[in-house]
Amino acid sequence: MSAEVQNGTGILYGITNGGSAITMLGYATFIFETTRAGHKFDLDAVKDHVHFDAALIAANAHIELDITWTPSGATRAAAAATAVFLSPLAKVTLANFKVTAFNGDWIYVGDEQLDLSQQVGKMSIKIRKYDDTAQNTSLTTTVSG
Repeated sequence: MSAEVQNGTGILYGITNGGSAITMLGYATFIFETTRAGHKFDLDAVKDHVHFDAALIAANAHIELDITWTPSGATRAAAAATAVFLSPLAKVTLANFKVTAFNGDWIYVGDEQLDLSQQVGKMSIKIRKYDDTAQNTSLTTTVSG
């Protein structure tokens, strides 16, 4: 499939890859519908003597990514087989997004949904990636033993 044509100012358009097909470990085939990222952190406010914010403390910064896709496959049965639910706190690895912040190891934090109706079936998932790489590595590693 050829890329869109843009004239004038270049814009970020669609869910684009970095030259290779986007992959989401754990799901064999899919058609992305939307990806929505939000940057979040814990915020504490320290008040002064007149109850104004005198200091703000931000910690535990992370990105939460909501992805919606259509399960797909070579056949209807193959498409249905890709509609799986992840285990709590499973690691999800994304690769080849043109927006490189989306690439890497993420943690499944719940709210995975499968929506079936008289329309195209959709799945969605919420995953999290911490800004601090050591924290993210620790939290995407399953403790054993």
